[in-house]
Amino acid sequence: MLILQAVLLAFTTTRMQAKAKRTLLSQRRLQQLRLRYIKHLYSVPVFSSSQHNLAGSSALIVIYTQGLSTRVMQKIASNSQHPASVFLNENEISHRVCNIRWFNQTSEIKRCGHGTLAAAKCLLAHFGFCPSHFISNDKERFKIKRATGRVQLQLAAINLKKSNEVNSLSDVFSHSIKATYSTAYKNGYTVVLFKNMADLKHLEVNFTHLVNVHNNAVIALQIHSINKNSASAYFRYFAPQFGVNEDTATGSAVSVIAPLIFRLYGLNKVSLMQQSPKGALLNYTFSSNQVVVS
Repeated sequence: MLILQAVLLAFTTTRMQAKAKRTLLSQRRLQQLRLRYIKHLYSVPVFSSSQHNLAGSSALIVIYTQGLSTRVMQKIASNSQHPASVFLNENEISHRVCNIRWFNQTSEIKRCGHGTLAAAKCLLAHFGFCPSHFISNDKERFKIKRATGRVQLQLAAINLKKSNEVNSLSDVFSHSIKATYSTAYKNGYTVVLFKNMADLKHLEVNFTHLVNVHNNAVIALQIHSINKNSASAYFRYFAPQFGVNEDTATGSAVSVIAPLIFRLYGLNKVSLMQQSPKGALLNYTFSSNQVVVS
């Protein structure tokens, strides 16, 4: 029995040592790739508010030379603590139009408003210029507007249709659902409005059930204190289908929220507070089917 235990212990120790060696080699290989291809790394905050004690979010901006593969981009993002890692080619950042890619820890992101705004802020702060447009891997254009030394992100509005998702999502949330509005059923957005004006901070979400019953990212939205000129709007953003249970600060969500608020209440300028654990403040204006976020 003692001999068997000794053999098992030796086998387990050997496996652990081999795993540790592979991890070390992987980290060393990753560091070599960084030194070979990456020219600049920056951490850039967005959507914070000291007045409201909101931390906002951040993005890792990676400026690389030609040759960085998708696989290596994902490895770098997987080792990052940032909600989004943004990749820009050094040869393109001084052009009027620049390609952009975003990754979270598990997968490539199709749309990332906060990462795009962070990239523009980074280039303007460290290089004195930024492109007028970023183009995603799916060929979507993200326009950058400059105003008095700061940058704003302009997005095309995405209009939603009232949908019949109340029953399918009823077991996902702890609050009773009043109505749902959706874009495409797959890889799109669904906005959920609740019957009661309860604080979204206390909203409970069954992420396992959400993945099983729904294919869209879901935006939980509450609109308070509505009058003809203003409103208080709060939201949370859930996308476990895309590798993120809850996003900290979601600039791209405003392209969906803004036209819906205008449709329901006729308001085209609202301060949005994202009630994620860290919290974020997103100011926007909506006009001519375009949303400008800052």
